[in-house]
Amino acid sequence: MATIDFRELRRRERQRMCSATKARSTSDADSACNNNLLKSETNIENDGSQTQKHYACASTPFETLLPQNMLSDDIHQIQSTDNIGSVLYAEQFLSRDQAQQMMSWLQTIPDYAETDAEKRKNTGLTEEEMSLKHNGTWTRLKHARRKVALFDGTLSSYELPPILQRMSNTLVSIGAFPSSSPPNHVLVNEYQAGEGIMPHTDGPAYDSRTATISLGGSDVIFKLRPRRQHFTAHENCDDHTPNSQQKLDVVLHGNGSLIVFRDDAYLEHTHEISEVFEETTESAITGNDLSGGTIIKRGYRISLTFRCKKTVQKR
Repeated sequence: MATIDFRELRRRERQRMCSATKARSTSDADSACNNNLLKSETNIENDGSQTQKHYACASTPFETLLPQNMLSDDIHQIQSTDNIGSVLYAEQFLSRDQAQQMMSWLQTIPDYAETDAEKRKNTGLTEEEMSLKHNGTWTRLKHARRKVALFDGTLSSYELPPILQRMSNTLVSIGAFPSSSPPNHVLVNEYQAGEGIMPHTDGPAYDSRTATISLGGSDVIFKLRPRRQHFTAHENCDDHTPNSQQKLDVVLHGNGSLIVFRDDAYLEHTHEISEVFEETTESAITGNDLSGGTIIKRGYRISLTFRCKKTVQKR
């Protein structure tokens, strides 16, 4: 009968207790920092020490659930049979507490509303002036049912809200964005069950890199499809045949997951979410469910999309 190594048991127990203590302290620190940020959204103290603490919290990255707090090509890159590169996905990115804190903050965003008199007055505003009026508010789209909220840190006299700035710093710290081009633009989309978004690209106004965090609980299938090629009479369509078949699906989980796509996936593909109440993953093309056949029931979801908008120096 094997003897029990009590020394080894004690060593393992100490390691377990140390890990648990670190996890609790990290969670407590995140909660304390975010609570300060949530309070400061409506009332930043004039006292210098309070203001300094406020900005220290905003600059402190989240401690995420990623291994070593890093996004890794080796661990997180989605494998595609069609060789679509540069798509990374982490099902576990934010902790439950962090996701709930972000959801609580999102509920404080006001709805945009304007009177008839304001509508008439707004007709003479520049694009930037109109953007400033809508910035940081829920706006219901005219061509779709869903609501969006824009936070554009490139606008003059505007800074990202501290909790979004903290998330921006987190995306840099985990390697999702380079420190030379941090996210400065955040688009929040609210989706009810059955709502989606049509195929589109994010376009040349941004660096070729996008990161999206999913909250609210509902899973969706994120679809990358090749951009439609426009051929002239002298172009040979056969040269583009292989690329025309490239597509990739990724199941986005709605409890704090993160997807990052860049380079080829950003430049040569559209992305979309179908307007359905239920859908099933396809075998071979669903990068994180290659066997396929999983039924995805759609419900409430909020996405936060972070990008680096190309810009001139703020005035």
